[in-house]
Amino acid sequence: MTNFKNNFPFLNKVTYLDSAAMMQKPLSVIKKISDFYLNSAINIHSQNSKIGYENSDKIGKIREKIARFINAESEEIIFNSGTTEAINLFANMIKKFLKKGDQILLSPLNHSSNLIIWIKIAAKIGAEIIYSKKIIDKISPKTKIIAFSQTNNSILVNLNLVEIWKKAVKYDAFVFNDATQAINYQKVSLKLCHGLAFSSNKFYGPTGLGVLAIKKELLNKLEPVKFGGGTVAEISSKNIVYYNGYRKFEAGTLNLAAIWGLGAAVDFINAIGIKKIAKKLQVLSIYLYEKLEKIEKIEIFSKKGNHIIIFNIKEFNASDVVSYLGNNNIYVRSGTFCVPFLEKILKKRSFIRVSLAFYNDFNDIDRLISVLEKKEFLNFV
Repeated sequence: MTNFKNNFPFLNKVTYLDSAAMMQKPLSVIKKISDFYLNSAINIHSQNSKIGYENSDKIGKIREKIARFINAESEEIIFNSGTTEAINLFANMIKKFLKKGDQILLSPLNHSSNLIIWIKIAAKIGAEIIYSKKIIDKISPKTKIIAFSQTNNSILVNLNLVEIWKKAVKYDAFVFNDATQAINYQKVSLKLCHGLAFSSNKFYGPTGLGVLAIKKELLNKLEPVKFGGGTVAEISSKNIVYYNGYRKFEAGTLNLAAIWGLGAAVDFINAIGIKKIAKKLQVLSIYLYEKLEKIEKIEIFSKKGNHIIIFNIKEFNASDVVSYLGNNNIYVRSGTFCVPFLEKILKKRSFIRVSLAFYNDFNDIDRLISVLEKKEFLNFV
């Protein structure tokens, strides 16, 4: 396996095993963001200048690049602040198609961002929330919205996206895919849903930027729920005429530097290849699992081969273990990871999570295991 750590300066300082929370950024992304501020810090709305025009053209090309990556068209791509905002935007725009008695089908493993807004909307309209890990089994004529994560940040579940899409289309239900955790190692496609979202920071890109993609035929039927400059062609004292397409959904000044960085992140991943990333993650994941299962009193809740592994060490508090690891410059996560039903599903209050990325290697895993096996661990907690 090629060692890519030289591309990630921060990894020289720490053993980083918390990529499900935030991925580290390669130098190419960092340099691209810096390049924007050093050489091209002009708003794309200021097109009456050479740099302004170049910026507008560059953002357009990055939009096209992202669209190709997720089997979409450039006019279906909407930039925003992150997956949380993207989900809220989609839900608040799609709710006009809901009526009392309709069902919203959710996975109990959804991130809270993909639960809260649907619960609020259902309560206001009088719709019914249905929870199921087996999404396809619960799709019925009453189902109006299906919202899930292609893969989540705790227990990885393989969903048959093709069959879910076919059945949803049969019953005229809208499908939304939170692709945040999947986007960096799985194929993500707008062809199999009406809308999808992901965050740049889970994609080797900068924080503060997300993508919401919506099928063009649906996008043209939606009205914005966020208002501001850059979205309207004409305003009179009593009337507003919006631009067509994605423009009416991108209010205000975009995070241009972050978009530049995201474009570089797409290039970085394309240069490696999604299949190669997935293959390396599986090899590392099996190695990690086999090392972890030898630790005394360990309880593993994930399947062998999953690159996100959650576990506990019996008789010890998860947060204490994570604090101990942090004191040894090893960064993992404790808690339920914004998955509110995880405690009920696994009947534990808190967990330790290790999440791998392509930049990790066997040495990272060996260091984690070595520190966990030290007798000082028992004394610390």
